[in-house]
Formats: sequence, structure tokens, C-alpha cells
Amino acid sequence: MRILKLFILVFVLGITSRTSAQEIYNADYTFTIEGLAAGENMRLAYYLGDKQYIKQESLSQEGGLVNFKIDTLHVGLCMLVFPDNNYFEFVAKEPRVIMKTNKDDVIGAMEVIASEENAKLYEYLKYNNQRQMDLQKIEDNAQLNDEQKATMRMDMNQKGQVRQREFVEKYPDSFMAKLISASMEYVPKDAPEGLSDDEINAFRFYEYRKHYFDNIDFSQSDLLYSPVYHPKLMAYTDQLTLQQPDSLIAATEYLLGKASANDEYFKYTLITLLNKFAKTKVICQDEVYLHLVDNYYLSGKAVWMDEEGLTKLKNSADNLRNNLCGKLAVNFELPDVNGTKQSLYAQSAEYTILAFMQTDCIPCEKVLEELSKIDQSILPSFKVFTVFKEGDKAVWKGVLMGKTKPNWVNLMNDNGALNSERDYNVQSYPTLYLLDKDKRIVLKRISASQIVDYFNTVNN
Repeated sequence: MRILKLFILVFVLGITSRTSAQEIYNADYTFTIEGLAAGENMRLAYYLGDKQYIKQESLSQEGGLVNFKIDTLHVGLCMLVFPDNNYFEFVAKEPRVIMKTNKDDVIGAMEVIASEENAKLYEYLKYNNQRQMDLQKIEDNAQLNDEQKATMRMDMNQKGQVRQREFVEKYPDSFMAKLISASMEYVPKDAPEGLSDDEINAFRFYEYRKHYFDNIDFSQSDLLYSPVYHPKLMAYTDQLTLQQPDSLIAATEYLLGKASANDEYFKYTLITLLNKFAKTKVICQDEVYLHLVDNYYLSGKAVWMDEEGLTKLKNSADNLRNNLCGKLAVNFELPDVNGTKQSLYAQSAEYTILAFMQTDCIPCEKVLEELSKIDQSILPSFKVFTVFKEGDKAVWKGVLMGKTKPNWVNLMNDNGALNSERDYNVQSYPTLYLLDKDKRIVLKRISASQIVDYFNTVNN
């Protein structure tokens, strides 16, 4: 029995599809679990991407009997969850399932009374469970050295892969076969002759990426309701894609193109990618978020969104348009401590550190101190340009005297003359930008140490 690490204790409606939902109607699922006391609150839950949701709860009866009667349920992999969050899995594909087991040895004692799908699943799980025990025996064998253990593990793993293929060939139409196939690694074909080592590696990589989703049928939503799809989606964007906006945008287009074969896949993939790039801490990846908002949400393809949600997305996207990495920063003119207006573009420097600050802000004061310590040899010909949120000018001048250098340009955003939220997406203070000599955005929303790290990397 496994422990459920992440469990959302809410009742939710699953994603609905306009054209291709795979659902079971009037399901009747009965489990007899020896060793389970009467009156225990048992939960039937299902996967959706990387989350698990409760579908229904039921109290156990005498003899460990648990029954669920469910109006509708998505085809996929489900869980029967015990009060301590231990659980075992079963396939939900048939309207009637009867299974019997023992609480202390769920897999080993499992008897599938009514369900062809789960009979096949547990045939494989019992084999795999025994394989894991055999692997553990190898690890625990003190008479074997590390080399011998490694050789035996490799041999068992190879036999396991052969056995997986045999199960898939034996039950090609089963849900278990889909799970195994989607989890198996694609082996790239041999590279053409005459290529260099680097060219061979590149060939294998692109072959692997090209066939990464071969074993997922996007026209059917069942694997979306399993733990298989989400990790592959994340691996494709994080490990198989160059972490640059253009490459990531191309990857999202590819993924959404595949997912468009099924409404449920499309909705889940789009929402997941949007959330991923909305929350990303990787500098300059917000262009991917903007692309998704503009080309899918604001274009009307996210049919599930209401007007309020779309308005919020539009506002967040509009706050990014003027400050994407590689774009020219928006020019502005604001007064310095003497009341003299200074323009961003009038300052000549190889690089400009643009710092949005506010008074009475301890993190801001800390960043000002860090900026004042940046060695000129690390960042040659740079100018620090601070823009303080409108506030008490006497306090402002006190901060400048104690925390800044004489050659800095320090301005105050009087009367909100600069729309810092729209033009620079300033959501909190401090917010730092690094601009090049043409005032083009190099880095954004960074720390002082990240600026130093960037130039250490460039200089090396």
C-alpha cells in the first residue's frame, strides 16, 4: 500500500469536454478489505494531471465492505484511500468493479472478482511488486560487492523492460497497456553514418524529442486522469526545450497543437502552461506567458473563461507588453532632489541599473547598499538610476544621503507621472532592471547579486 503525498480534500467538477469525454455512468464499485474495521471513512479519488481529487466518500461496513455508487466518473486511474492516506489504485473503465484484498498486503492479496481491466492491472502489479522485492534482496545481500549488485540490477531491469513489452503485447487494448506504453522511454534509431560525435548526439536528442509523446493518444482523455501526462508535459518544457522565450513559445505551440485533438487535454495543457509561466522565477520568460494570453485567452480559444477572468488576464498581460527582455525601455522624465527633471534616455552609460524603490522600505535600503558595493571593474561604465515612489521628500533625501552614491541619478515619481506598473510591471519594491547602452532591457525583476553574477558570467 502506498501513502498519498498530495491529496486535495475537496469535491470538484472534472474538466468537461464538448466533443470527446470518456465517462462511466452509474458506476457500482465494491471492495472487500480484510482487516478494515467498520465505520472507517474511505474515499474514492481520481487523478487529474498532478493532482488528486475526492470523488466520493463511504463508510466501511462489517467485514471490510466498502461500496461506491457514482453517477458519472472519468475513465482513468483511481484510488481507494484509507483514513491514514494510504491508498491503492484501480482502473475506472467499467461500470461494475468487485475487488477483494487484505489491508496489510493489498497487492499480494488482491483478488479481482469482477473487472477485466483490473485483473490485467494486478497481474502486472503483482509481477512488478515481486520484482521490487527481488531487487531489494540484491541490495540487502552482504555477500555481493557493488559491481556484482550493479550487474544484477542491470540484468533485472533489462528483463523488466522485456516483461513490460510482453504485457503490452498480451493486452494491447487495456488501460494498463496504455499506462506502461506512455511511461516507457523511446529508444532513438541509429544515426546516419559519417556524423561526428556531436552530430550523433544532436540527432539522437531530436529523434527522442520528436517521438516523446508517441505513446499518448491525445484523442482519448483517459491518460489525463492518471499520473502519466503531467510529468511528461513538464519534462518536455523543462528538459527537452532550450530555456529561451522563442524556443519555449515554439514548444507551447507544439504541445497545444497535439492537445487540441481533445478538449480536455487542450484545457488542461493550456491552463498548466499558463500557470507555469505566470509563476516562473526564470528571468525573461514572461514573454511566453504573454504569448499564451494573447494567442489563446484573448483570442477566444479558452472558452471556459468568463469576462472577469479574461479582464484580469488582459490587465496582467498589458503590464508586460512594454518591458519584455530585448525591448527598449520606456523613456520617462522625473524630478531629482533639486527639482530638475532628468530623462532616462539622456543618461549615457554602457549599462544602466534602473531601481524602483520606496522610502520606509527595509528591503529597498538593503538593495541600495548592495548596489553601492558593486565593483566598477565588474560592471564597467554603469549608472544607477533610482526611481522612488512618491512619498515624504524629507525622508527620501535622508535615504539618499545615507544609502546612495553621489554619481547616481535619484528621482521621485511625483504625482505618478510614470505609470510604473504599466510600463515596468512594478508590483512591489524594490524592482530592478538592467539596461544596455541603448536602454534595451537585458535583465528584469532581479537582485543586485544576479546582476553581478550575470557580468561575472559575461566576463568569463
